[in-house]
Amino acid sequence: MVFFKLRAFVLLLSMFIFNPAFSQEAVVKLKLSPAGQFDAKTNKIEGQVKINNGMVEAQSIRIPVESLKTGMKLRDEHMTEKYLDAKKYPYVTLHVGKGKNNKGVGYIEIKGIKKKVQGSYKVINNEVAAEFDLKLSDFGISGIRYMGVGVKDEASVKVRMPASQ
Repeated sequence: MVFFKLRAFVLLLSMFIFNPAFSQEAVVKLKLSPAGQFDAKTNKIEGQVKINNGMVEAQSIRIPVESLKTGMKLRDEHMTEKYLDAKKYPYVTLHVGKGKNNKGVGYIEIKGIKKKVQGSYKVINNEVAAEFDLKLSDFGISGIRYMGVGVKDEASVKVRMPASQ
């Protein structure tokens, strides 16, 4: 009997941990000049999103800067050390985000600079998928060039997180 209870618990736990309905991810899309693009991704997101009476609210959503990966080790090192200064500013933080009717506004902090961002979101089952654009220069990030290729100022951010009612 104990074996069956333990087995049921492990099965339930694995369904929760590996179920895509409870997954989370942040993706920053960056365009290159003269051409091309790349993504910086992470699934390490701290914080919670709540849905209450049709209103979506997120507070203190934090992403460890060093968890962002682009698929290229040297680019990751430049991004985290040189441009995002991860040692001094270890997190990108959404301090407060609120939305209703699929439109939202929030205050994001990058490198110690807090700015207002506006975007859109969708609620699918118990998950919120939000997107917004930001300018890197608003956060003191500029002049990103390596071997003749630069990063454009506009970035597109998509975040998917589980939400509680």
